[in-house]
Amino acid sequence: MARRRRIRWDRVGLVFGPVLLLILILCFSCNGSSHKGKNPASEISAAEPSSMDIVEQTLPTATDPQEGTQLADPAVNTKKELVVVIDAGHGGKDAGALNDPNTPTRLEKDDVLRLSLAVQKAFEKYPNIRVIMTRETDVFVELKDRCTIANEANADFFISIHRNSALTGDGVEIWVNNDAGGDNSMDKLLATYIMELLEDVGIAQNRGIKSGYRNSSSNEQSNNYYVNRNTNMPSCLIEMGFMTSAVDNQNFDNHLEEYAEAIATAVVELVTDRNLFTVETVQ
Repeated sequence: MARRRRIRWDRVGLVFGPVLLLILILCFSCNGSSHKGKNPASEISAAEPSSMDIVEQTLPTATDPQEGTQLADPAVNTKKELVVVIDAGHGGKDAGALNDPNTPTRLEKDDVLRLSLAVQKAFEKYPNIRVIMTRETDVFVELKDRCTIANEANADFFISIHRNSALTGDGVEIWVNNDAGGDNSMDKLLATYIMELLEDVGIAQNRGIKSGYRNSSSNEQSNNYYVNRNTNMPSCLIEMGFMTSAVDNQNFDNHLEEYAEAIATAVVELVTDRNLFTVETVQ
């Protein structure tokens, strides 16, 4: 019968103990060197954004990238009411432009009053926008009185509605105060918003946003339409097509309500986009 050999653990320990100890030392050394020179915080930030990254991503920019103009501070958006003056040009003894100088069948004063009243109605869906009309009937109102109405009301916008006069021509153009009177950037924005929405409805052509008044070439302060020069708020004068143009007259009659809606919507979009006013709508 074979004799079972006895394992001498004391000898095993003497032989393999140093080997195991050496292995443990090597493993610890390698693990330590793999983190040497690394910033633990940098590993955390690589996996998730730091608080600074979050701030930079969520703060709004102060400049509109499309226009390049300075946006209003949200803190100023505290107005309770927006006041818009709609000025129907001419009236009463002042007929304005005629579709035919010899046998007129339509008068500018009548067309612009129709459109102005339609604009007033288009604003009714916004309860915190107050519309002031310089005239609501066929009466003559002096230019200085039109400006006084707007200035004394401390209005936010003044929109004068006219129709053009010439032997030939068609399309819509909008006039603003020239640069000589000060900063007219908001006047141009108002005109631009209105023109874009009128184009969406449909016009014969966009004749552009123009400064001063027709046939003026210099930038003297006096070279402006009276109502643009003498109102204290952003203003524009819309020439809604030519009285002598058959296509403009047809567009005016067919799209009257849509044009009115476009003018009102342009004001709402402007103050909303620029964070100037929070517009309420009728529920």
